Amino acid sequence: MKPVFFILLTSVCAAGQAANKITIIDFDPADREHCRMVTIEGRPLRQTTAAGTSVAIGSPSSTIDGEFRVFIAIRQTGEGKARIKPGDFSALYSDPAHTRFTFHDIGAEMDAVKMRQARDESSSLALNPQGDPRSQSLDAGSRDRVPNVRRRSRGNLNGPARSKADADEKMPGSVSLGDLYLRGVTLKAGGYASGVVYFRKPRRSPVKPGPADSLVEIDIPVNGLIFRFK
Repeated sequence: MKPVFFILLTSVCAAGQAANKITIIDFDPADREHCRMVTIEGRPLRQTTAAGTSVAIGSPSSTIDGEFRVFIAIRQTGEGKARIKPGDFSALYSDPAHTRFTFHDIGAEMDAVKMRQARDESSSLALNPQGDPRSQSLDAGSRDRVPNVRRRSRGNLNGPARSKADADEKMPGSVSLGDLYLRGVTLKAGGYASGVVYFRKPRRSPVKPGPADSLVEIDIPVNGLIFRFK
């Protein structure tokens, strides 16, 4: 019984290793069948197609916060579904150690800011009935508070600068996700999603990206494949 048990255990381990194996799809300009440059609205994007999924990315650009912004478009050209999880995206920075930058969910932070603003505004309206002199003073205070909240949120998130840059990189015809940021979504056959993704350094990393720095490698995992752009 021991030899049989050992064989079965070995088979299970091998199957588990095969199931966990990740295939890396490199963007190779020489592979004209699967990799090519595409132009949308005058903007060049590198595109790779494999297993019925097409991934295209623009050139990374740095922000004043030391992050990197990359426009990404994904299309499910074949049968089945493509599960897009931006939280799994990552990139390597150009420092000697090649520090790995991870996904920064700017979209979720913007949603939280909008919810706080809406809550503050609705609370001020509910607590300040019209015609009461005391409510007028409270209302004036609330009007002062709300812009302050907005100013702080824009300062923390680099709102105006990012909004303009993101709007410049937005592609037409994408799945409507409610804003300019690429969100988690499942694409069916023929489905298409696009948006901006932000990458930031580890919290305790000493690196300080400058305006001339860039990312040397970007990984976009989709359905067990890693679309890699160098």
